Amino acid sequence: VDSPCSVQVWCPKELKRSPRDITELDVVLAEFEKIAANYRQSIESNVCRKAVNGFCSAFKDQITDLIVEVQELKNMKRKNAKVITDIRKKRQRLLQLREELIGAEPQLIKLRREYAEMQERKSSLRQATELLTDLKELQQDCLDYREENPKEKVVYGTSSLPALLVESRRILGAERHFQNINMKLEEALAVQRGKLSKKH
Repeated sequence: VDSPCSVQVWCPKELKRSPRDITELDVVLAEFEKIAANYRQSIESNVCRKAVNGFCSAFKDQITDLIVEVQELKNMKRKNAKVITDIRKKRQRLLQLREELIGAEPQLIKLRREYAEMQERKSSLRQATELLTDLKELQQDCLDYREENPKEKVVYGTSSLPALLVESRRILGAERHFQNINMKLEEALAVQRGKLSKKH
């Protein structure tokens, strides 16, 4: 690759490089190859030419190895910088989410409480619905039985629902009766007290 300054950028296939990655080593390598090429043209002895070629090859290998190491270090620094930037962004986002979560915690507690209350009401409503359904079925069974057996006398057990209703009515009636008696006794006592106070 040739840069705008006409410096050849040495780049193996497995390594990505661009003109921005030119270093002093690239300049040294380019100048060395020019000097070596000119020097080879002036050598007539095959032995000397082989020696120069060997030296140039070894020197180029050392320079290119250094270029690869420097470039790999640059690439690693770029990747690390990108990773650090990504980590900072994610950390900032996590902090933001944490603040949002802390802010939403009271609302979450309220929603949980309301949900628990709603579940309790739902359970109570379901139980009441089941009770009403059972009562309707019981009432219908009683009506069906009466229609099928109109002459049979209906007898309720002491623990049956009709018996309990009748018993509750009787108890309520007795309670009202005692309340009336108590009221009359209080009136009689008041009259008696009035008479005694007049005598004194």
